[in-house]
Amino acid sequence: MPVTEHKPSSSERPQMPPTDHKPRPYNGPSREEVIATRKQYANPAIFTIYRDPIMIVEGHMQYVWDERGTRYLDAFAGIVTVSVGHCHPYVVEKVREQVGKLQHTTTIYLHPTIGAFAKKLAEHMPASSGLSAARLSPLRSDR
Repeated sequence: MPVTEHKPSSSERPQMPPTDHKPRPYNGPSREEVIATRKQYANPAIFTIYRDPIMIVEGHMQYVWDERGTRYLDAFAGIVTVSVGHCHPYVVEKVREQVGKLQHTTTIYLHPTIGAFAKKLAEHMPASSGLSAARLSPLRSDR
């Protein structure tokens, strides 16, 4: 007996919880223009894995919106967004604060925040992980 695929109707699909965020109207280049520009100017190693990829133009917390205003739950494990979501107000505030002082410097120079960040991170590691503050400390004599 052949197996048939069940496609849920719109009433069967789970609904996302409401959000107070209203995406801004998108007035940038069309999806077709974005695709054409990427093909003409971007390195071929930068590719999409979908035949018909969505164009994400805005993000807020765990959601992203396409150019038509359709909301999606961002469940893709991207860099940084996994832990903080998109445009989290606290993170945005801290980024603005830091960029107002210094946007970037290489690690070959000293800056106080990298050591402070490493210490804070180590203090939150489980003791069984081997990544505790004592284990990460370069001052340990038994290393």
